[in-house]
Amino acid sequence: MPSHLTRLVFRRLIANEPLTYRACRLRAAPHVQRRPFFELFKQRRKLKPMVMPAGLDTLAAAGDNIANRVRPPEAKAVADAFKVFFAQRKGPFEGWHVAQAHRAFSYLLESPREDGGPWLSAEELRSEIYDKLVATAHRPEGSPVPHIQFGKALLDECTRQDGAAPAQTSSKPTLAEDVNARMVRLLSAFGAATEARDLATESFRSEPTASVEQKQLSSTVWSAVLAGIVREGHVEEVQKTADLLQRLSIPITTSMQHSLVSYFCGNEDVEKAKFWYEYPVTTASGKKGAKCLASTHVVLLKACARSGNLTLGQEVVAALLKGEMPEKGAWDAIFLWSAAIGKGPDEVDRMMSVMTRRNDEARQKNPSVEPMRPDVETMNILVEFAMSKQDPYMAERYVSLSEKRGIMPDERTYAMQIQYRLSVMDLDGARAAYYNLRGEFSGADHSVKVVNSLIQALCNHQQHHFDDLMVMVDDLHERKARFEPETIAAVCILHLRRGEMHDAVDILQVHAHQFSPDQRAVMRKGLANFILDGETSTADAWETYQILRNVFPETSRARRIDIMNNFFSRKRSDMACHVFFHMRNHESRDIAATSDVYVAAFVGFARCADAESLELAHNQLKLDMHVDFDTRLRNALMLAYAAVGENNKAMRFWREICESKEGPTYNSIAIAFRACETMHHGYGHARSIWKRLKEQDVEIDKAIWTAYMSAMARNFQHDDAQALIESVEEEYGFPLDLQILGSWFNSTASNDRQERIEAWIKERYPEIWKELEALGHWVTMDGFGWRQYNINRDLDP
Repeated sequence: MPSHLTRLVFRRLIANEPLTYRACRLRAAPHVQRRPFFELFKQRRKLKPMVMPAGLDTLAAAGDNIANRVRPPEAKAVADAFKVFFAQRKGPFEGWHVAQAHRAFSYLLESPREDGGPWLSAEELRSEIYDKLVATAHRPEGSPVPHIQFGKALLDECTRQDGAAPAQTSSKPTLAEDVNARMVRLLSAFGAATEARDLATESFRSEPTASVEQKQLSSTVWSAVLAGIVREGHVEEVQKTADLLQRLSIPITTSMQHSLVSYFCGNEDVEKAKFWYEYPVTTASGKKGAKCLASTHVVLLKACARSGNLTLGQEVVAALLKGEMPEKGAWDAIFLWSAAIGKGPDEVDRMMSVMTRRNDEARQKNPSVEPMRPDVETMNILVEFAMSKQDPYMAERYVSLSEKRGIMPDERTYAMQIQYRLSVMDLDGARAAYYNLRGEFSGADHSVKVVNSLIQALCNHQQHHFDDLMVMVDDLHERKARFEPETIAAVCILHLRRGEMHDAVDILQVHAHQFSPDQRAVMRKGLANFILDGETSTADAWETYQILRNVFPETSRARRIDIMNNFFSRKRSDMACHVFFHMRNHESRDIAATSDVYVAAFVGFARCADAESLELAHNQLKLDMHVDFDTRLRNALMLAYAAVGENNKAMRFWREICESKEGPTYNSIAIAFRACETMHHGYGHARSIWKRLKEQDVEIDKAIWTAYMSAMARNFQHDDAQALIESVEEEYGFPLDLQILGSWFNSTASNDRQERIEAWIKERYPEIWKELEALGHWVTMDGFGWRQYNINRDLDP
């Protein structure tokens, strides 16, 4: 007959209920299973797919295949990818992107269509690729050389397709002039402005007989040259260019004047700035008698205030006030001058009221006079000035003045408000300014950059507002705005700290492949630092390593060794072993395991006493044809096998070292003595090595002496070890210190003998014993053996 207890047990198991005995007073409370069986069928979250710039994978594949002598993709596919990449690319063209495009373009030139025609016409190259390359608002962060080389290749192909330029009698610029103008624009934009200046000097002189179109082209060319020279910032070259403009009688436009005045003001050369401020200028179309830009007045007056040249500043202000009613740009400059010479927002406010009253009076006399009021541009100039003085309080007062006058802040105002609040780490105020910015956000570069800075600051702050931060991230995503690599790294690390591994992977999959290798290095560094952080849990460190390995396969060998050593320090040699094998099996020789990798792995296995992993790695070394055995590698193997108790194997490596051409090092000798410590009759081997050292008159250093003494003590040669201790100062000059006495004590595998050593040290070196006890200790054999103080006895290969 079946037992009632059996039926009860099975019913409870099937019903997923605990087994309890009713009469038990200490029975556990009923527990509900919180991980139901049906979760096995629950759909898991899918990671987002990798997002790369459109067409870039095909362009990169074409270049890599050609470099590796592998069949590249079909030319048509490369041509389509080439067009798509430049048509859909939103962000800047980094040097790496351009280099890939250049290699693919060279392949297309060598592989024309079946009819012999080019894959891209000259017009496509000019309008869809060259113009977008040069007109990008973002300059490359790295070297601009790839941009210049690629741009020259584009123009050369355009010239080849257009053929020799026929003689033209029309007033339009010739084909050669158009090509030269494009070349000047290219060189000026990407750090070769002096070369552009030489080309402009040859091809674009001021000719009285030139047509209006040719004069406009010449003006555009020289504006580009001057902008490039000023951007590069070499004082001698800027002055040389300014002199050349005068010598060649090149008309100075208002934008060129602003560039020169701004440059000399920035270099505290107010006299030269004044010269160009008073220089006759033309409009962009070449019309003479043009007035200075309002921004030019502002720049000069700021420089006058900064340098203390009040006389010149007053002259400029007097000139602006000359006449019946100055234009608004002049008033803005006057307000800035007042702020620069020390007048506060209240005084500036009264000046604004004066301007308004004078304008109203002028309109009463002449209704055709346009109404003039301070506007948001006026306020932005004042706020920007306060920020340049690093005075966020004054900037805040100008924003309040703007609200008092009913002037609604715009996108730039809010962006600057975020910026100056971040400068004093007012994160709550910066967040509030951001929510104001959202209504005005157009995606302007300055605003995007400021929002990136705010996200980074919130991520790095301990008391971050996660929901608000994710709103900002989502806003940038929705507007398809540019994320800086530092922002991606900060958000990713924040997700990792919160245990949101899927979110960290998603943001990397979407953005990491959009950047150049140098920019990806910023994100790699952030992930690696998170792994190496001692506060990061081992589980999180391992998950992060998996992300780093998969998303950034180009992670360097040195960084991988650091990560492997970190897992060793966490006493997780199994994880470190995986890192080792990922290097061992990597397809790139720049990352694959070398002698340094094997040495680091063997040392780690030694310190973790992991015999199984040691055997696996050693077997891989035997099969690795790229690594040669040397003394350092044998030292590491000897150290590892000694640590796991295979002393005979360890001593075989010692014999190999002695027989090798390179021979042993001082580290080899110390490791050999360490191998003798737990070896059967190890004292005999240790004495043999010591005798050879004496016979060959090898200089004994402290590390070797300590290793020999420890080997004798560990092999129960207590009297010999104590004799060495008592004679060391006289014979070798090594003072007894914490390292020597601690090694002596720890190497003594006997409780009775350790008590004698303790008494000996307490009697002669009580201070050292106090230091030793302060380190703490543990007891071998699960608490039944001898004491081991926490001194570092690690040896290096």
